[in-house]
Amino acid sequence: GCDASVLLNKTDTIVTEQDAFPNINSLRGLDVVNQIKTAVEKACPNTVSCADILALAAELSSTLSQGPDWKVPLGRRDSLTANQTLANQNLPAPFNSLDQLKAAFAAQGLNTTDLVALSGM
Repeated sequence: GCDASVLLNKTDTIVTEQDAFPNINSLRGLDVVNQIKTAVEKACPNTVSCADILALAAELSSTLSQGPDWKVPLGRRDSLTANQTLANQNLPAPFNSLDQLKAAFAAQGLNTTDLVALSGM
């Protein structure tokens, strides 16, 4: 989610979203986010959330690939819990057809442009 809950690892009290069916063998880049978070924490401890880092990384990746850019509002708080059940219900699977992907995104109020931008296609 937008609260960086996907970054939470499995613990005795957390069932990680990383193991949600749609994320298995498709979720990548967590090590990069961890490297960014480590560098940011070193520069300004306890200031920038992982959720903000993810939002900034999404905007920057779009801009670097000559896609749209936008002002990213900051101040998100990181989640302390994960919800694998909701991830299984709301995330499309990596093997879905284009029609299934478009339907899944439409169910979240997103269009085909959003699908392409968020999928990194």
